[in-house]
Amino acid sequence: MIEPRSQWYRVPEVWLIVVMLGATVAGSLALVATAFAHRDELKHVGTSIASPLPPSSTAQPADQTTP
Repeated sequence: MIEPRSQWYRVPEVWLIVVMLGATVAGSLALVATAFAHRDELKHVGTSIASPLPPSSTAQPADQTTP
């Protein structure tokens, strides 16, 4: 005899997945709301600071031995 199939809402693992997905959505929305509520302040730097990036291709080398 074939056992009757259980209803999906009676399976605890389904509710675990639904709760985890819901918590992820709620947490993401809370993070977005917090990000918009507490925006970063942009500070103006009066002096130029050293850049961690290499010089652009238009920059000239310091001397002839530098590639």
